[in-house]
Amino acid sequence: MGSKFFVNSIGIGGAIFIGIVLFWFVFVYLKKRLTSDQSNPGRLAAPNISWEEKRQHPRLEIEWQACLENSQGNQEARLKDISLGGAFVLCQNPLALQDQFKITINLPDQRPLQLTAEVVWSNVNMAADKVVNRGMGIRFIKNDEIARRQLQDAIHAAVEKPVESVAGKQ
Repeated sequence: MGSKFFVNSIGIGGAIFIGIVLFWFVFVYLKKRLTSDQSNPGRLAAPNISWEEKRQHPRLEIEWQACLENSQGNQEARLKDISLGGAFVLCQNPLALQDQFKITINLPDQRPLQLTAEVVWSNVNMAADKVVNRGMGIRFIKNDEIARRQLQDAIHAAVEKPVESVAGKQ
């Protein structure tokens, strides 16, 4: 009878110990969730990282004309900003997400540059009164080293452009 009592005591003690450990894990988990929700009121508990911080390449504000070419035809567009990785394209009819297309960019003081790109986001489905600039975010894909070098040179030239030429436009 002594050994049965001993085994039952160990079983009950083990069950209590496991219950306390589970309670502690749940308590810590809920505490973290509630604390992060209170630090971001009105938002779900998610890391507070802006889109710009996720970008691999810094963006440069520009005003370059472009032409989009896909299976539906050609469309005139304008680039609002650009980086080595992608651009924001202002256009009347943004393409669908993940659409791949050719974009010809009219670079200042250089020959036009043709790149392959893919749509990564679009504001095509947003109401017109909610959109300041109708367009889409694209990333450059499957381009050779020569095209990437030409893009890099154009971006560097735009960065080095004197500030007074931008101020003179206003």
